Parts: sequence; C-alpha cells; structure tokens
Amino acid sequence: MRSGKPNSALLIFSVLVAITIFPLADVIWVRVGEKAFAISLFLLAISLGPCLTYYAVAAKPRKQVARKLVLFTGGLSIISFAVLGKANVDLEGFFMLLFLGTTGAAIGHTLITVVIGPLFFGRFLCGWGCWRAMILELLPLTHSPGRRSGAWKVVPFFGLGLSVSASAASVFLFADRPGGMPGAMHSGGLRGILIGVAAYYAASISMAFALRDQRAFCKYLCPSGLILGMTSRPSILKMTPTAQLCNRCGACTKVCPMDIDVAHFAALGNRVRSGQCILCQRCANVCPTGALRLAPRI
Repeated sequence: MRSGKPNSALLIFSVLVAITIFPLADVIWVRVGEKAFAISLFLLAISLGPCLTYYAVAAKPRKQVARKLVLFTGGLSIISFAVLGKANVDLEGFFMLLFLGTTGAAIGHTLITVVIGPLFFGRFLCGWGCWRAMILELLPLTHSPGRRSGAWKVVPFFGLGLSVSASAASVFLFADRPGGMPGAMHSGGLRGILIGVAAYYAASISMAFALRDQRAFCKYLCPSGLILGMTSRPSILKMTPTAQLCNRCGACTKVCPMDIDVAHFAALGNRVRSGQCILCQRCANVCPTGALRLAPRI
C-alpha cells in the first residue's frame, strides 16, 4: 500500500469471499432453513467482499471510510446472529457454555476471534468487525487523549471478572442458556442477550464520552480486549515498518487510537509488537513516506 495502488492480495481475497460465502448463505437459507445464520453470513460476505474491495482500491484519504464500512457490516454480522438466532456468541456465551459443561457457537467464535485466531491475525476483529466498535467509531471523538496509567492498568481485570460473574448469574440464578448449542440452536435467553448488548453499549459509549476517547472501553474495560492483548502479541500479522523510509515525523503515533508509540517501532525498523494494536492501519494511511504496511512474518 506504499504506492497507493490497489492491493492485489486484498482484491483476490475479497473476490474469493464473495463467490464463496454469498452462495453458501443462499444454501443455508433455502436448503437448511437457518435464516439467522444465513443473514449473518450474508452480512459477512458484504463486509469481506464489496466493502473490503472498496478498501483495497480506495485512495489513502478514503481508506478509513472504507474500513469503517467493513467494520460496520462485520459487526452487524455478529450481532444479527446473536439477536435473530437467540445465541450469545460473545465471551459471556463462552463462559456460560463452560459452566453448563457443553459446547456451542460461542466456543468456536471465542476460539477463532479471541484465543487461537489472534495468534495468526492479531486483533483484526477489534479494528474490522467488532459490533461494539462499529458504533464507537461513529462517535464525534476523533483524537485519543493518551493512555491512562496507575489504577487504570488493573481495570481490565475488573471487566473480565464482571463478565465471568454475569455469565454465572445468567446460568445459575436466571437459568438462561446461551443458545447456539447442538440440538438447541435457538434456545438462548433473548432477554439476557438484549440486556448484555444494552449493557455493553451503555458502558462503552458512556466511557468514550467521559474520557473523551472512542476506544476507552477497548483499552480499560473490555474483557475480550484483556485476553486479546496477550494472545495477539505473538501474531504473525503485524504492522511492519521500513526504517529507511521513516522520516520520524511522528504522524503515525498521533493517529493511533490505542496510544501505541508506532514512531518508535518505525524508527528502529521493528514490527509493532504490541498486543494493543487493532490493525486499523491509520498509521499506514497517514504516513507521508509509506514506511508502514501490514505484513505477515514468522
């Protein structure tokens, strides 16, 4: 993406996604009758098909607009399945299934997006498909005031504890089920799912305005974010600089929504080895010399 030319790898990927998932969604709707899953797949195909194609061909000034389209449709894909399919596929659904001693959609979703997947593609979901972030990035808060220190460093553990506690209460006090289970695909407690969605939005939006930071919830309270900070650190896919091209202007650090000192990594020619990077590529899009790019490396 240094030259501003269309990204051929992304174009090929987006076309393959479109020609694969669109027909699959149709089959699941017509032949299988799983309409909630089909709608979720259809939205995912729009996100990683046409929207990602737009990102691949967009000029630098338009790339973040394109990414937000990918993010919004990807987020809709997840939340549509949760609400229409009455299945909690978020971290709370994962913990609920563990308490129940069974398996289900939330197990697979959490393993792919939070535990194992980030070892390969980092926190891609946070920057490109999170149903909470799709709303947060629409808020009129465009500049991060900087990472808070002190007691804020332990707040994420409170968020994880709250997630586990809420999951336990749902199972043992209210007899809720997360849905998405074998033989009980749509048995989730819709009340619990809607309460969870509302609670997440209330917490994340209020934190954003209180701290004047779009991604405040992601940094300080998100339970998935705490785990992702560890599992994504050794990721194969990372922002990768070319030190010879870096002019040390610091523009990359200024636009990072997660307060990473990208300029420090770039000046040294080191990959951005931070578990906080959400791969949004704002740093690459704003770099005047094209010194940063997203690249895999073992």
